[in-house]
Amino acid sequence: MSLGAVIFDFYGTLTEHTSVTVRRSGTNDVARALGIPTDELFDTISSTFTERATGRCGDMLATMTWVADRCGYHPTDAQLAAACAVRSEVEGRYARKLRHDAVGTLRRLRRRGLRVAVVSDCTHELPDIWAGLPVAPLVDATVFSVLMGERKPHPSLYLTACHRLGIEPSDAIYVGDGGSNELSGATAVGIAAVRLVTADATDAMVHDPEQGWTGPVIHSLTALTSFLAPGIGAR
Repeated sequence: MSLGAVIFDFYGTLTEHTSVTVRRSGTNDVARALGIPTDELFDTISSTFTERATGRCGDMLATMTWVADRCGYHPTDAQLAAACAVRSEVEGRYARKLRHDAVGTLRRLRRRGLRVAVVSDCTHELPDIWAGLPVAPLVDATVFSVLMGERKPHPSLYLTACHRLGIEPSDAIYVGDGGSNELSGATAVGIAAVRLVTADATDAMVHDPEQGWTGPVIHSLTALTSFLAPGIGAR
């Protein structure tokens, strides 16, 4: 394969998957800060991912206010501030739970002359902490849905990544676990795609998982370099 860049999903791809149980526990911490019943907040958070991940509700504080209002609650300013702090800490834990081979894989790709991008469906917390993550110095371009105003599989996210990398879609390959119908979204704009399937996906919290994927599959990030060989880095 001849290519110039690899575009990665973030959550569940460069990071380990986060189970529904763990996600619920984190949301419960936010709910307690807001004074909202835990199940009610979890259901609202789960059902409003698109609105939150596309920035339609405003910044983090405005989004927290909007979510509380959807639940029928009106927390104080102090409660909202506390909830935002808890949410940042919780989401930061998920983002920092990188796969053991994530950093090594990115380094190998870059040593072979490939550029690297991340395209992520995410809320405000990821762009806020991105610069401090170990993978950040190894990524040439990022595209975050919350800043773009669209989420995968919208073509604009993939095309923006290619534009920021200075490549054509046909020069890239996309790697993701299949959330947000991201693989078919990539192939629709001319980017080859490969699905990462790992054991920790069993109880994962995944929005709009890809159905019926018949394309290539790998079972670890380490396997990517072998999958791409022998033409990796060739132009």
